[in-house]
Amino acid sequence: MPISDVLLHPEYKHFGQKESISILKMITPIKSKYVLPACLPFKNFLIGKNGRQTKEKLFHIDFSSDVPRDFVEEEKDVVKISLLPRELCYLYDNPVNTSNLGKNRIACSTGCGFHSGAPSLVHEHTGHWSIVTISQGGSPCPDPLRTRRPPPPPRHIVLYPYVPWITAAITGKAVGAFAKDDPFGFVMPRASFYDLIGHEWNGHWWMGGRRCFDRGEAAEDMFKFYHEVFQVKPTTLTYLSYYLEVASTHESLIICVKVGMPYQLGQPKVWELNTPVVKVRIPTVTFKFLYKFQVEVWGYNATESSSSSDESSSTLEEDSEEE
Repeated sequence: MPISDVLLHPEYKHFGQKESISILKMITPIKSKYVLPACLPFKNFLIGKNGRQTKEKLFHIDFSSDVPRDFVEEEKDVVKISLLPRELCYLYDNPVNTSNLGKNRIACSTGCGFHSGAPSLVHEHTGHWSIVTISQGGSPCPDPLRTRRPPPPPRHIVLYPYVPWITAAITGKAVGAFAKDDPFGFVMPRASFYDLIGHEWNGHWWMGGRRCFDRGEAAEDMFKFYHEVFQVKPTTLTYLSYYLEVASTHESLIICVKVGMPYQLGQPKVWELNTPVVKVRIPTVTFKFLYKFQVEVWGYNATESSSSSDESSSTLEEDSEEE
């Protein structure tokens, strides 16, 4: 695809930063009605809650061929990689970086034969995919029939420190001007009164409820308790309309219903959110081939919120009595 402009990061241009990134602007915008872009990380997923490097595996996507020709149709592989100790990256930092900014922006991992620019992602519990690192390339995989010294580990650029610059460079707006947890603003459920309902398409997912768009800390109280895949194989031209009633326990409330439908073949509808029982209607257009769609239901524990409010009210009463 033709490129219209290249924007280099100022660290690379002015401060001699060896590991850095750039932004390529395409002549034609890349848009899709059914495919969602991967998200920018809203936090450093490589650091765990204990302040140390995480031991969880990342999903790395790369081309199968050593010489990819078609970036769209070329076959890709998805592998799981693990991060290596950061000190191991410094051993292979040759020549030494002239800037001290790159110490927290480099990561090494297992694997071999990575291409430059290949992303590594994490899969959030809400279903979002966030890009956390970008590969710098690496040594080809060694021949298993020849015993040689293992090659240097693949090196990756951590993307999280560059998120403010990427966001401002693309949109020309400060980071604080965007909706919470979504720096790109791909879906802006809080932008207008109509969007506060939150019943709209997001790629091939229909979102029923404003809480379906939450990520990060805003979604920590959510949990998925229902997930089912429906499959229909008609013998002739068929029109169907599904009606579901999903019930949760009396301690929890249903706040989000997601319907995954390829090509958006219907317009689902949900009633009675924020209750223990919701009703979902899923109509489909006429079709005559095998068709699948899936339904996810998310809720949260209402007793925890009520207990926290009771505790806060009791503390206020104690404070007033002391005064």
